[in-house]
Amino acid sequence: MSKLTREKELELLHRLLLDDEEAFASLFYNYKDKLYGFIFRITESSEIAKDIVQDVFLKIWNTRHSTHHVENFNAFIYRMAKNAALDHLKRKSRELMAVSDLRLISDEHMASDPFEDMKATEIQSKFEHALKNLPKQQRLVYELRHLKGEEYPAIAKKLNLSVATIRSHFRNALITLKESIFLLILMILLCF
Repeated sequence: MSKLTREKELELLHRLLLDDEEAFASLFYNYKDKLYGFIFRITESSEIAKDIVQDVFLKIWNTRHSTHHVENFNAFIYRMAKNAALDHLKRKSRELMAVSDLRLISDEHMASDPFEDMKATEIQSKFEHALKNLPKQQRLVYELRHLKGEEYPAIAKKLNLSVATIRSHFRNALITLKESIFLLILMILLCF
């Protein structure tokens, strides 16, 4: 599809305000590949880039009645895509830090001091108990993501859930696991 002129883009935006699905489709087909490439360069993930493109266009459709204030749709959609990609990277960074913290805690069994071994065993036991007591969906998502290393879109497809729901389950699992073992670690550190 050829590049949209400013006039044609304004016409499509006006038609979008009137719930014109063809106008939306024209905007989608004009921008989807360019946005995909732009997001892919930021996230370095084909699946994530596809998801973000879909999310951006879903948001545009859901907020179409407020697009009348958009003066430069090209800048508007690229800003949305950039923000969504950066939000994804921030979320991923926080999750990686949380997973790393959990690994450090669960890997403490490497100690050679008997007291250290006892502390590590206690922590590992508490961690396994907390993992076992997670709600079924959270535990499944945590195991698929953390233990098997699967990406969110693959897990979402496997469990027939949205990527946002998978992210939420994983984040909640991490919070629950950290909270479950935090007090034990604090008590162990203070007692020994």
